[in-house]
Amino acid sequence: MQNEFIGGVTKKPFFDWVAKTESFPPKERWRRWKDLMETGLPYRSELLLKSHHCREYFGEFAVSANPNTGDSFARACFSGNTFRRANNHLSDGYANYTLIYLLSGRGAIQRGKFFTPLNPGGLYLVDLAQTITHDLVHESRSLLCRIPRHKLETFRSGPADNRPLEIDGSNGPGLLLRNYLLLFPQAKQQCTFTSPEILFNPIAELIIACIQESRGNLQAEAETPSRLNAVFYQACRLIQKYCCDVDLSAPQLATSLGISPSYLHRAMRYHNTSYINVLRRARVEAASAQLLAAGRDASILQVAFNCGFNGTSQFSRAFREELGVSASEFLKRSFVERGRTLALEN
Repeated sequence: MQNEFIGGVTKKPFFDWVAKTESFPPKERWRRWKDLMETGLPYRSELLLKSHHCREYFGEFAVSANPNTGDSFARACFSGNTFRRANNHLSDGYANYTLIYLLSGRGAIQRGKFFTPLNPGGLYLVDLAQTITHDLVHESRSLLCRIPRHKLETFRSGPADNRPLEIDGSNGPGLLLRNYLLLFPQAKQQCTFTSPEILFNPIAELIIACIQESRGNLQAEAETPSRLNAVFYQACRLIQKYCCDVDLSAPQLATSLGISPSYLHRAMRYHNTSYINVLRRARVEAASAQLLAAGRDASILQVAFNCGFNGTSQFSRAFREELGVSASEFLKRSFVERGRTLALEN
């Protein structure tokens, strides 16, 4: 990687270390990527490729680190895989935090019995001094920051801090943090005289502000059965009303209810379901009503788009999962039932 010469000033490459699978033979990509990551990361861990992950693996990982403070900034882009840091890995003594900004892709983080969904645009603070399983199902892009433990330890000592922290990036300090991460590479690369430490420090400071903000929200959002029930039924009513809006999202719904997205997810889990499941059920119910109303003139593709689905494939899968039959079979049965009803009336 060559330096760029801009405006009479030599601009050094932003990333100190870059790993890519594109130079590996296709059949060896996963094995060599796994070896490279497990030996190159500053802590012990294990990468796994499971049955639900893509077999044709690709990956890119680029890091810019400050060796004097232990801070680092990384850009990652790879196929779905599972990252695991188990009890046998913790003997390495590594105890720093990782901030994940998921730009695209979906998955989940498991810490003991707690599951935290990973959604596009989400910010998540993970303690690598604890066991953790991090599963990304599809192709993903993310920004990762290593935060030295001493910068956050004073602020992460509560009883709920043994699980990943989901940061609300839609407003307040979370919004500032998200934008700072997006601009960080450009700012660091264009600074000629500023110490890297000065640029890394605001990341930790904004995370601290997000921690304090989340604690205030938790105090305001008491997890009593009556409160969780009220939020759940209010959310279900709004989902039923706006389910056909393709832009409907959990953060948007939480804002309408005056709660945080994490509290919305807790209310859903209290009823053994999730926002995605409730939304899917509402959209399928709306679609079935439209199909019945249209009768033989029904266009399954048009109904799918009308009800917030992005195509017939997603719609067909959701319809069968919710009602146990395909949309076409549902229509056929409705015609038969309607015929029987008319025959009885005559």
